[in-house]
Amino acid sequence: MLKYQHLITLGKQIITKPEKMAEIQTLNKVFRTEGLKFIHELFDNFVIISEKLNATRFCFERDKEGNLVFYKKDGKITKIDRTLTKLFEKPIKYIESIPKETIDKLPEGYKFGFRYFHNKEPFNIAYDRSPINDLILTDIQNPDGKIVDDITILNPISDLLMVSKPPIIWYGKLDKIQKTNLLEYLRTPEDKLISKFKTNSFTKYIISILNPEISKTALNDDIEKPIDSIMFKFISDDRTTSVYAKLIDPVIQQVNKTNIKGREPQDMYAIILSDIVEFLKINGLKKYPLKETDQEDRFIELICLIFNDYIKKYGYRYDGVELDPLSFANLPEFSLNTSLISNEKTKEILDKSTINKNIFKILMTAFSKPKKKPVGLMTQMLIDDIKDLSNKINNKTKPIEGSEGEFGMPTFEEYLNNKTQKSWTIQD
Repeated sequence: MLKYQHLITLGKQIITKPEKMAEIQTLNKVFRTEGLKFIHELFDNFVIISEKLNATRFCFERDKEGNLVFYKKDGKITKIDRTLTKLFEKPIKYIESIPKETIDKLPEGYKFGFRYFHNKEPFNIAYDRSPINDLILTDIQNPDGKIVDDITILNPISDLLMVSKPPIIWYGKLDKIQKTNLLEYLRTPEDKLISKFKTNSFTKYIISILNPEISKTALNDDIEKPIDSIMFKFISDDRTTSVYAKLIDPVIQQVNKTNIKGREPQDMYAIILSDIVEFLKINGLKKYPLKETDQEDRFIELICLIFNDYIKKYGYRYDGVELDPLSFANLPEFSLNTSLISNEKTKEILDKSTINKNIFKILMTAFSKPKKKPVGLMTQMLIDDIKDLSNKINNKTKPIEGSEGEFGMPTFEEYLNNKTQKSWTIQD
């Protein structure tokens, strides 16, 4: 049996990792806002420096019943998620293929976090190699929500699970030379950094400062090739506080800022959604009897029925229409997972055109993950309508034994809606 008592003990000593990694400041900004004295004190701490890999966040845990539960960046991976995209099917199937006696060696309630590579170029960075079984173990989260990122623990577990080890660049205290060179970098004005790294490798420069013995990055054979960023975790001597920061290639950072400013909302999505909302207001939900018992299955069943009716009546509107999804969305792993759809009519409609697949995705996504903020043609009124409908869909798909509501007798809310003759309670 794996001895994981050290894992449990250590996990209780390390503070919670920030929930939103996107909010982590650059080390350059920390230097500008907090000053030299703070940086000197920071550099005296124990530090874990790692390469951030441009890939998908994926986690799993073994619950108290011994079942495997899977997570993405923003929560549990549901059957709805797995229907919308095939992206997570490969890592899920791999973890499920690990022998039970191996999984049973892992502590219950601990989340094992990875970066998952669906190919060598998962997003905007191309790598020379794929990790072992397409997964790199990056961290472990204990039941209290605290992060274990000690490589003396992570490395053996990586071997146990037969995945790649964490991409650590440096682990320990910084020496005088490392501190001096990092400070020199932080003191350099941004415009000069941009000018310098237009013709010189940022990756090679920074990694050479931190660990000159490294001749290649986690998945690249050439240290001069670009990487996503470099992450720092400074841990106080008493292990009660941690400070997170990152370094990003200033040239790439400048390009990213430009791209963000130039983005425009894809109003076609809002137009389709608006049309679907009006369709549901007129037709209501009562006409759709549900047979499934599980709530997620009932949701998928209902979406299929709505989709079939909508395309039958208004599908002609989209003949010749093309949506412009992000380039990566065209990859096979981001396509609909129709194996989880039992409605044969839905599958038949989906097979007819790409626009039908996109409409189905829009429909399912809108009512499973309603948007909160207006943008472009996605007005606050439309968002409110979607939220209202989402609540009704949620009530209808609840598998509460003996419940009425959409199954038979109307809920109190529906009764009031009928009394006020709201448009979306009108039936065919």
